[in-house]
Amino acid sequence: MRVLINKVSNWMLKLHCFKFLMVQKTALNFRFLWLKNKAEINLFENLHSFKVAEASDLISWLDFLLDSLFLCFCQGVYRQCIGIPMGTNCAVYLANFYLFTYEFDFIKHLLKSNTSPVVLHRLSLVRRFVDDLFVPDFPDFLNFMYLNQDSFGSGIYPKTSCELNCTSKGFSCNFLDLAVRQSPQGLSCDIFDKRSQPEYAVLK
Repeated sequence: MRVLINKVSNWMLKLHCFKFLMVQKTALNFRFLWLKNKAEINLFENLHSFKVAEASDLISWLDFLLDSLFLCFCQGVYRQCIGIPMGTNCAVYLANFYLFTYEFDFIKHLLKSNTSPVVLHRLSLVRRFVDDLFVPDFPDFLNFMYLNQDSFGSGIYPKTSCELNCTSKGFSCNFLDLAVRQSPQGLSCDIFDKRSQPEYAVLK
């Protein structure tokens, strides 16, 4: 993750002379802007909602967070060394960022290997929401989902540190809150309600 942060920062500096990343937090989302110098922040109103950082700041904050994860259990305080605890404010963003670093390396490897355009097109249709994968029209995807020197492209994700959920096979499947169906006209979606499933009725 440190390597990727530095790569993005160096690329923005070389291409546009941008050195600082400005983040504005609103009630609904975040807004990102690149700046050439910190003085540019004075052009914006409500300065209290902005945070400006460069690559070294982001890496320092990331290191501090990952080294300072503590949880309480049975009247004891423990430091979590593997993974990040659920409920951490930026857990989803960190998980996406972490998995993206492996996806980025995998795609770079495929491009250098002159991989078939058909394979690259099928990969472009794959969608991931944190640890849930939607893989349409790609039966062989499971063969190289995890890092394995014997698999196609050596695999993507590290099996030892993460485990992802892949959509089930067939002409219909459930992905998050969507029921996806395949038809002669293409893919169609509907709302998937877990409460309508028998296994949910047993658990509640």
